[in-house]
Amino acid sequence: MKLITRISFPVIICASILFLFGGHSPSAYGDSGAKTLKSAVSAVTVYSDRALVTRTAAEKLQAGEHRLVFDNLPAGLEPASVQVNGTGNAVLNDVKTSMERYAETPDKDRRALIDKKQMLEDELAVLDLKMKQIQGEKNFLENITKKLTGVTEKTPAGELDPERWVKMVDFYRNRNEALDKDLRDTEITRRGARANLDKVNRQISDLGRAGQKIKYQVEVLVRMKEAGELSLGLSYVVSGPGWKPVYDLRVSTREKKMNLTYNAVIRQNTSESWDDAAIFLSTAQPGIGGEQPELSPWHIGFHEPRPVLEKKALMRAAPAPAAQMMQSDQAGALGKAEEPQAPEAAIEKPAADVSTSATSVVFEIKGRNTIASDNLPHKVTVMIQDFPAEFRYSAVPKLSQHAYLKTKVKNATEFPLLTGSTNIFLDNNFVANASLSQVSPGEEFWTFLGVDNAIKVERKFVRKHQKQEGVFSKKTALSYEYVTEITNNKKTEEELVVWDQLPIASHQDITVTLVEPRYEKDSPGLKKNELNYFEWFFRIKPGEKIRIPFVFEVAYPQDKKVSGLE
Repeated sequence: MKLITRISFPVIICASILFLFGGHSPSAYGDSGAKTLKSAVSAVTVYSDRALVTRTAAEKLQAGEHRLVFDNLPAGLEPASVQVNGTGNAVLNDVKTSMERYAETPDKDRRALIDKKQMLEDELAVLDLKMKQIQGEKNFLENITKKLTGVTEKTPAGELDPERWVKMVDFYRNRNEALDKDLRDTEITRRGARANLDKVNRQISDLGRAGQKIKYQVEVLVRMKEAGELSLGLSYVVSGPGWKPVYDLRVSTREKKMNLTYNAVIRQNTSESWDDAAIFLSTAQPGIGGEQPELSPWHIGFHEPRPVLEKKALMRAAPAPAAQMMQSDQAGALGKAEEPQAPEAAIEKPAADVSTSATSVVFEIKGRNTIASDNLPHKVTVMIQDFPAEFRYSAVPKLSQHAYLKTKVKNATEFPLLTGSTNIFLDNNFVANASLSQVSPGEEFWTFLGVDNAIKVERKFVRKHQKQEGVFSKKTALSYEYVTEITNNKKTEEELVVWDQLPIASHQDITVTLVEPRYEKDSPGLKKNELNYFEWFFRIKPGEKIRIPFVFEVAYPQDKKVSGLE
């Protein structure tokens, strides 16, 4: 091992990592002299189902050998992914990863919620007892009143004078009102406590299952050539965190532009908070693996019943759990991931930097961010960009008698737009939630902006006509007639696309013929595709009404019945 003199020493010692399952064991260097480092998360690269975390620590050390420990590392850490590097006049001799079990969960947030849950349950028990006592007092008051006003052998009727009757009624009414008020107030307090308890239970559920109460430690053995400061960086992959894109699309029809805000929603529940850290988002999918699957020979043969095996034989033939094999493959795939570098100073416009590799893209989020370990969505901004927009209306009268506004935009950025949900605002009004399919840089895409009732769409069934054809062939011919009427009630000329369809014959004895409109080949105003979808294109003027007739004929043998017709 070479000496490092005030430069970074590249230490990637995955091969020398010692991973001990089953609890803590004495250190290879003895139990005395180990120093626990005060480390902090400095950078995180988040994938779709895991994250690469980098912790940093600095210590002033004397010359000689030192054992330094990164403690309280999350239970989801993948041991094979551990890497250590740093700077200083030192030699890194060994790295050891071990696992310890807690007597109780180290998750402070979960522990605080469990304590709050117990407090609320105790409060509800006290309130239930109070309500029971109030109800008992009301019953007692009712019984006393019955005795005082009832007629018995020892208390004949009319014994009480009017003044005593008034006092007794006032006492009964006032005391009953006070008890009713106590009962109502206690019930209101109880409802609040029950609501808080339900909220705490949901929060505990959102944190996920507690799992095994374990932690990891990484122990680093270094030898300082001379006294001085040593900076260490520890990186590891932890399973569970992830991110997904969410878009806000704000469209202005007056300015003919779209403002796109590209957000990323990050969730993590690793038991460690990423405080004031540099955040990177990667589009890589390490869980899929880096190699394509291989085909196996495809054999076919006659079916033969499988013999019934005894239970013991089936147990011996059981394969290894797939989850374990996947975990091993994924850890190996990420073990050589490069450590992300800290981001540059934040700029005013909250746009991420993009770095593209052969198979993935990494977004470097500007500034520093805190992502708590609470399994709640934390939103960061990847990009905000304005795009020129073209507008067009689209209608499918057969399925919906509405005109839908949509816009076409070209992704003129270097950011790939991943598949994700969208919040759509049209002229500062929220109109819809939708989804965006993946869009590469330089690619055009359409986005629907909702219904516009100023474009009126009506499709009418005119008639169905049947006739017999041929003396020898004996065929039945059905004729269907429809008409679509569209009115532009807007003050501007608009582009409009209208869709309809012809049925597709699934048998050679069935023929489908378009009668109207006339169609021979595609034109700018009318097109047809291989699925018999017809597309009309119009520029409809303000106040203009257009009429689209659609007539077709279906012929088939008289002795047959055709399914699928309207």
